[in-house]
Amino acid sequence: MIDDYIQAIMTQNQIPGLSVAVVQEGEPVLVKGYGWANIEHSVPATERTVYEIASVGKTFTATLIMMLVEEGVISLDDAITNYLDNIPLAWQPVTIKHILSHQSGIPSYTDAKNYWEITRLDLSKSEILALVTDLPLKFQPGEFTAYDNTGYYLLGLILEKITGQSYGDLLCDRIFAPLGMNATVMNHPRDIVPHRAAGYRWPNDKLVNKPYYSPSVTYSAGGQLSSVEDMVKWEQALYNATVLRQSTLDLMWTPHPPKLGDDWNKLKCVAGLGWWVINYSDRRVVAHNGSILGFASNITRFIDDKITVILFCNLDTVTRSDAIAAYIAGYYCPSLAGLALQPPLEND
Repeated sequence: MIDDYIQAIMTQNQIPGLSVAVVQEGEPVLVKGYGWANIEHSVPATERTVYEIASVGKTFTATLIMMLVEEGVISLDDAITNYLDNIPLAWQPVTIKHILSHQSGIPSYTDAKNYWEITRLDLSKSEILALVTDLPLKFQPGEFTAYDNTGYYLLGLILEKITGQSYGDLLCDRIFAPLGMNATVMNHPRDIVPHRAAGYRWPNDKLVNKPYYSPSVTYSAGGQLSSVEDMVKWEQALYNATVLRQSTLDLMWTPHPPKLGDDWNKLKCVAGLGWWVINYSDRRVVAHNGSILGFASNITRFIDDKITVILFCNLDTVTRSDAIAAYIAGYYCPSLAGLALQPPLEND
C-alpha cells in the first residue's frame, strides 16, 4: 500500500524520481527509490541515488556549531563579530543563537532583487554577502523570526575561521566520514559523483533539465549532496545521540520563540536551533525542508513516536513535503495516521 501511495504522489506532482527512507526506533523499515534518477539515460532512482538536498543541509551546519558549543570553543550567546571581520554595523548585535533560530533580522541574500541574475555566476563569498550588506535589518535581533540563508552562510565562515579548515573538509572529518556517509559531499556540477540524479523542472508543462545553479550561492546554507541510504546513518546518529549529546539535541529540538510575534499555539512551526519544531499538539516533531532548482527534500523526525521519514526527489515544485512525510509515517505508526487526514496530493 505504501508503494501505491508514493506512486500516486509522484503521478499527481509529476515527479520524475523519488527516494524514501523510513527509520523506526533506529532501524530502517523502508529504504527505496521510485521512478527515474535520469530520464535521458533511463537510470532508475534507488536508495543510493544522490540528490541535491538544499536546506536539509542546514542541520549539518547547525550540528558543527553545536559541536563547538559542547567543546566550549564558542557560546550560543557570542556575537558574530567575535569571529568575523568587517561586519556591517547593523549586524553587530547578532549572536550565533540568533542565526541558528532565524532571528537575526539579517536579510536573506536569496531575497535580493538581483539574486536570480547571479545564480549562474561563480562568485566569491564576499560577493554573495554584498547582496545584502548595505540593507537594513528586517527587525532587531531576537524580536521576530524570518528564514535567513545569509545567517547560515555566515556560520560556514565562522566555522572556517575557528577551525582553520574548509567547511567541506570539516563536514567530512566531523560528521560524514565517522558515520560512514560516503555519498554525502559538497555539491559541484563539475565533480564526478556516482549515482548523481539529474534535476528537472516543468515550465509550461514541459519537462526540462534544470539550469546551472552555482554552488557559490549555497555553501553552508544548503550546498550538500546525499542519498537516503546515507541519511539513514545520519538519522541513526541522531537517534542514538552519537553525534551530539542528548541534552544538546534536545536543546536544538526545543522551540526558541523570539521576543515578539511567534505564538506557539497558533503557528504551524517555530524555530529550534537548526531545525523547525512542528506544532503537532503534544507530540515532539522536528523537520527541515530543502528546495533548490531541480530538487526538493525533507526530513521529519517524530521524536516521541521514534519514527523518521526522509524524502528526496529531483523536481523542485513538490509542495507539502511535511504532510507527505506524516502520511507515510502513519503507515508504520498507527498513532500518527490522524496527522494527515487526507493524502497530501496536488492542490490538497
